Amino acid sequence: MPTEAEVLAVVRTVPSARRLLDVADVFAGDPRIAIHWALDPGSALGGGTRALLEARGIRPLSFSSAASGGSGAGGGSGTSGGSGTGGGLGTGNDRRWRLVLAASENSPLDQIKAPILLLPHGAGHGKGIASERVTQCAPAAIGLANAQDAARLASLSPTSGAAARVVGDPCWDRLVASRHRRPRYRAALGVGGSARLLVLSSTWGLLSLFSRHTDLAARLTATLPWDAWRVAMVLHPGVRAMHGDDTVFRWLRPALDRGLLLLDSDDEWRAGLLAADALIGDHGSVTLYGAALGVPTAFACFGWEEVDPEAPIARLGRAGRSFDADGALRDQVAELADGAGEPGLAERVFAHQGMALERIAEVAYELMGIPRIRQDVAPVAVPLPCAAHPTPSAWWFTASADDGGVAVERYPVSESVPGGARLLAHVHGPDPRQPAVATVVVGTTDLEAYPGAYVAVEEAVVTLRGRGVVEVAGDVDSAVVGAALHAWVFQLGRAVPEELRVNGSDVRLTARRQA
Repeated sequence: MPTEAEVLAVVRTVPSARRLLDVADVFAGDPRIAIHWALDPGSALGGGTRALLEARGIRPLSFSSAASGGSGAGGGSGTSGGSGTGGGLGTGNDRRWRLVLAASENSPLDQIKAPILLLPHGAGHGKGIASERVTQCAPAAIGLANAQDAARLASLSPTSGAAARVVGDPCWDRLVASRHRRPRYRAALGVGGSARLLVLSSTWGLLSLFSRHTDLAARLTATLPWDAWRVAMVLHPGVRAMHGDDTVFRWLRPALDRGLLLLDSDDEWRAGLLAADALIGDHGSVTLYGAALGVPTAFACFGWEEVDPEAPIARLGRAGRSFDADGALRDQVAELADGAGEPGLAERVFAHQGMALERIAEVAYELMGIPRIRQDVAPVAVPLPCAAHPTPSAWWFTASADDGGVAVERYPVSESVPGGARLLAHVHGPDPRQPAVATVVVGTTDLEAYPGAYVAVEEAVVTLRGRGVVEVAGDVDSAVVGAALHAWVFQLGRAVPEELRVNGSDVRLTARRQA
């Protein structure tokens, strides 16, 4: 299909690709525009970028091909949503890009002869604006999140400052446009009932949370009660690019086995922030986005050496809470979640809220020199997570009498055993040693196969050794009810009741007649 203008989006890393995928929506519904994508391989943190693009049906051009005018792009290679070639613009080396989009000044953009619209790939320029590289690529326009960033750029480079355009932040606008889906994000991530979600956020590098406190996720998943808390982690894509998925997953294996939600770097991390009740982070952009959303936020560390002292994340770091990663984790997390967010932060950091795509569209079409045909460009809500997330197969549990019922706490199994705890294990879990020594076994009604167990739970049926079988009805997990009945019957020596209050909820128990 003939097009009137061809746009080149240059991506270098997953964050820059993710930002330009958001920005590309400004051309949705305009058949005159064809977007081609080029991959700059110059970053050591670029792993996963090609896969992200290809997951959307995008076959990126090589940067050298794009810089030469698009040679080798025949058949629509590198396009998004179509296979058109540039009608009237020529093909091969005769092609001329009408506009270049980039979200990193580190690419050799000066090799491309076209107007450049340069945007940040995170929440502003937390690590500073590389004014020399910006000057070298000479963008026609630089889209910034707020007037303070524009003033900072002008102070570093008057030439680049003249190209500054305050457009807001399209990622922030998508987060705000997704707030109404919070209950659905929580359900999709397995955060149900009264459980709360703690998110850990780490940038990349030696000063990051992941580097300084690699075991924090493991210790938190061992310390926080499973039915009250879920723990998620957002890792900068550079971490996995530098070390490889296999290595990162092995480092995180204890936490993953205990149910850590490792959120992907595409859209899942945004769903996680929107579902969060508390956030522990560092000097990365995700921490700033979460705090701006009003999530109570604390810093486990901060890479002051890497951060522009005038950047919003630096101001937040100076004023924000600290989290002692070596201290009493459970008490600190509860105190953090019960605290308040950062009032007014979003207004200070993100200008033109809800209008970023609209303002970017104005700049893009102005640089291309063609009129807009679509005048309403709105941010789109983040999709619901669809990936399956891990659930532990074994827990330590404690149970005690509480207001005429039983209070049960479960902790994913770790080397640290809570005082007085017993083991609850699924019979189909990966470690067969656990159900063999468990007090409560899940996934079976056959106590004879597990002579050390007193209680067996399968779906809504609970079998009590020597005390019969009951069917459970209520909103409490049947495994938790099984743990409560162990305490009620075998520790307190009481008869099985028709109704039992477990963790504050009433559960009906119906004795099953023996055949």
